[in-house]
Amino acid sequence: MRIYGGLLLMVIFTLSLLGGCSSDDSTTPENPARVPVLFQITDNDDFEANPTYSPDGNWILFESNVSGNRDIFRVSADGGPSTALTTSLAFDSSPCWSPDGRSIAFESERDSSKDIWVLDVETPGAVPVQLTNTDFKDGSPCWSPNNDFIIFESNRDKVGGSDLWFVPVGGGAVQRLTTTDNDSYSQSADWSPDGEHVVFESNRNDLVALYTVTKWGLDLTQITQGTGYKGHPSWSPDGEEIAFESTVSGISEIYTVAATGGEAFRVTMHGGYWPSWSPDGNKLVYCNYGDTETSIWTVEVDW
Repeated sequence: MRIYGGLLLMVIFTLSLLGGCSSDDSTTPENPARVPVLFQITDNDDFEANPTYSPDGNWILFESNVSGNRDIFRVSADGGPSTALTTSLAFDSSPCWSPDGRSIAFESERDSSKDIWVLDVETPGAVPVQLTNTDFKDGSPCWSPNNDFIIFESNRDKVGGSDLWFVPVGGGAVQRLTTTDNDSYSQSADWSPDGEHVVFESNRNDLVALYTVTKWGLDLTQITQGTGYKGHPSWSPDGEEIAFESTVSGISEIYTVAATGGEAFRVTMHGGYWPSWSPDGNKLVYCNYGDTETSIWTVEVDW
């Protein structure tokens, strides 16, 4: 556990800023407004991904192969030892919280195909409940803030690629949200705070970009421009911004953009994947595979 701050952080990031990186996207500036403050949550060499804050801000949920198999873990937002929430021999990944923080949804291959499952993490001995059950690949669930639906990506009804679907939180018939051509995808969805819109990444029109759409499938809006990969969006708690990862600098870094689109701003300078906002909107939690240690980090964005 380390806190990076003060003179050392200023020197490191000043050198990074002076060195710079070329970008193929003129709408994405390379330099943040000021030196960000980083905080390291985990400290190991194992694969970790998809970190996300609990609704109360006390915990961070993530996936890891620290046990030799991909499982779901929880760690204090202040750092420290992590606790396994799933221990299946199957592949468990892409966790998300319910609005009350009592349950999590995740994707799992424990029933031979990849489906969406839900686990009550506050009840000792609770077992996961299966929400979807098909021969298709259902993944990357995200629980609606209104506690009515879980959105997920799936290759059902497609020759290749994926689209976004809803399933009721209690299970039942699924509903389709997006429709793209075969071999194109819409994926990695997140809800607006009011539950009325969804943001997602898509390669429709041969350009990987972020889009927003209403929960009724209306008013599709592209909010990022230019070439280069942009994905794994996360909507800010105040509804004003969307964080995402992008490789426009040559490596994956974390950026933010207004929810209505416009100029994007670079947040990290040392690599970053899978950003997710803290409940107060002051920080982003993310994973890093850049030039600092491979771990889960937070970065202050309330500048």
